Amino acid sequence: MVKVTGWWVLLVLLAALVGGCTLVPTQPSVDRAWFLLEVPPAPVTQTAPVPVELSSVRVAPAMAGKGLVYRLGPYRYESDFYNEWFLNPREHVEQLLRERWAREDGPVRLVADARAERDARQVDVLVTALHGDLDGVAPGLAVVGMRVFVQGGDRTGLWELERRIPMAARSPEALVSALSLGMNELLLELEQRLGV
Repeated sequence: MVKVTGWWVLLVLLAALVGGCTLVPTQPSVDRAWFLLEVPPAPVTQTAPVPVELSSVRVAPAMAGKGLVYRLGPYRYESDFYNEWFLNPREHVEQLLRERWAREDGPVRLVADARAERDARQVDVLVTALHGDLDGVAPGLAVVGMRVFVQGGDRTGLWELERRIPMAARSPEALVSALSLGMNELLLELEQRLGV
């Protein structure tokens, strides 16, 4: 009769564990990537720019995280863990607006307080869409939307702005490229409405 000691049991379990596990990955690892919207500066204008105070920028909860967002169906949004925005979307959109409107030769001039300047407008922005819509014709659409509340001067208004740009491919790079194009079109429309 063979006497089994604790060492033999430990060695058998260790051999089974080492034999069943390997340190060599079976699939290549996925690299993470970070993106920024690439929006050109506002066009140069010959007229006097409209003074605007950017009061607030908010982002709808479905788009507020750092991951790129895809709409898979009605009320089904999924965030991409491996492909993220370099900045969170609220900070990124606010930075885009402030940099674009800080120039002296653009259609809009950023001011600190709309009440202190004649004909100045106060603008509040809610980003309602900043995602890829995969629930439809492949490869999908990039959707950019904003709800803009404007007050000051002699008017108050609530504008719903949206652009749907076809994606060239179903990839994060194609999504960000189409979102950049949509954001540029949206900002041009916003600036044109502010100047009217």
